Amino acid sequence: MISVHDLSKQFNGVKALDGVTLHMEKGETFGLIGPNGAGKTTLIRILTGQIAPNRGEIYLGEERIDARDTRYRRKVGLVPQEAAFYGRLTARENLILLGLLYRMDKREIGVRADRLLAWAGLGEHAARQARHFSRGMQQRLSLAMGLIHDPELIYLDEPTSGLDPAARGSLWELIHRLSEEGKSIFMTTHNMEEADHVCDRLAILVEGKVREEGTPERIKSLLGKDRIELRLSEERNEDLEDISSKLGLNWRREGDLIVITGSDLVGKMPEIMSGLAGVVRNLHYREVTLEDAFLRFMREVKG
Repeated sequence: MISVHDLSKQFNGVKALDGVTLHMEKGETFGLIGPNGAGKTTLIRILTGQIAPNRGEIYLGEERIDARDTRYRRKVGLVPQEAAFYGRLTARENLILLGLLYRMDKREIGVRADRLLAWAGLGEHAARQARHFSRGMQQRLSLAMGLIHDPELIYLDEPTSGLDPAARGSLWELIHRLSEEGKSIFMTTHNMEEADHVCDRLAILVEGKVREEGTPERIKSLLGKDRIELRLSEERNEDLEDISSKLGLNWRREGDLIVITGSDLVGKMPEIMSGLAGVVRNLHYREVTLEDAFLRFMREVKG
C-alpha cells in the first residue's frame, strides 16, 4: 500500500528522521511507536504532504509519488494530534465545509456527513457547535472529518492522546470498525496498550531511526520475557543462582521483589518453588506486555 525508502529530514542541521524504511500492506493497521521526540509526527507530516523530506522515496503501491501531489492527497485522510475544526461551526457544518474544500458533490456531502456523524456516535449532536464538545467527542469529530472524502489510507497522529479511558475505548472501537471495512490505517502512538490492542504490525522509531519492526507478538517475543515476581522471607541468593543456572533463567532485584525471567516459566514453576521451599511469602506470574518489551528495548538503546 504505502512504502518509504531511506527517508530523512533535518531541521536546522538536526536529524529528525534518519534513513527510515517501512512498508505497510493494504488493509492493515500499522503503528509507529516511540518516545516523545522520536520523529513520529515528522514522518506523518511528510507522508501527508505537509513538509518535504531532504532525502528518500515514497511509494503508493508500485508508483513513486510526491506526497504533496493533489491526486495523492485526495486518497488519504488525516486525523491530527490536536483536533482541527472550527469551534463556532456545528459538527455537520465542519464536515460539509471540508467536503466542499475537497470539491465533492454538494448532495453527496450532506448524505456522507450525516452517515459519518451517526457512525461516530455524534448524530444527536450534529447541530451543536464543536467548541462545546468534550475532548473525546472532538476526536471522534476529527476522525469523521478525516473520512469525509472516503480516503483509501488514513493517518492518525496520536489519536487518543489526552483522552480518558472511556473515550479512548470508544475511539479504539471506531478504528477497529474502519479496519473491518478494509481501510488502511497508519497511526502513531506512545500508548503501548493501544498499539498492542489496535495494530496489526508495528515499527519502533527511536532518534529518527526504525530500530525494530513486526507484529506486536513478535516484538514482545524478541524484546520481552514473562516474569515471576517473588517476595522471600529471607535472602537465598545462592539458591537463586543455582536455580537460574540449572533452568536457564535470569533473576534480579527490584526493590523488595525478586524478579525471575526466562522461557517456559509456568513449566519450570515446580522446580523454582522446590528450590526456594519454605521462604516464598508470595508469588505473582505476569505475562510480558508490549510496554515491558518497549521499556527493555529503550534501556538497551541507551546502553
